[in-house]
Amino acid sequence: MEPWMDDNQLIFKLCSLMLRYPDQEWVMNHDVKEIVNAIENKEIKTSLMQFWDYTSKTDWDKLTENYVQWFDLSESKTMYLTYNIFGDNRERGQAFVKLKMEFAKAGFYIKENELPDYLPLILEFASIAEYKHAQKVIAIHYKAIMSLFEELKKDDLPYAHLVHACLCVMEKMLPRTEREINHNAG
Repeated sequence: MEPWMDDNQLIFKLCSLMLRYPDQEWVMNHDVKEIVNAIENKEIKTSLMQFWDYTSKTDWDKLTENYVQWFDLSESKTMYLTYNIFGDNRERGQAFVKLKMEFAKAGFYIKENELPDYLPLILEFASIAEYKHAQKVIAIHYKAIMSLFEELKKDDLPYAHLVHACLCVMEKMLPRTEREINHNAG
């Protein structure tokens, strides 16, 4: 395991948790704030704290309403990373099979009702997988994650802070040329 993995795996785990539909268990848990405060990277910590501030200042009904409005009712801000590439066509199904195979190579098996391109699932995988497996799955999705970030940032949505924190970690994982190829392709 790379020496920097522990902190980065924690960031992926936190973002996986916070990018899902709001859950009162973590929203009301002040230990999460303490964990975020312990992160050494100032840029990542600031991004996570900005999101935490949003959740702590927004009432529960508004949190859930915003999530549905911003993600479930928006095609451009979907958490399903292959959707904007393939829509609901056959090629997307083939992409799912390839993703499931990548997860299986790492010993990570997806339940039948989970789609393998769901960003929180990918981040959860990256938080527990061996570095080489996490790196490969991140490389596959980097462009789509960057596009999601740009959409969230364009609309000044607080979830952009979480995706930004993830991108900061991902940039350490991917060689510069691979990031540039993924970002400039399309």
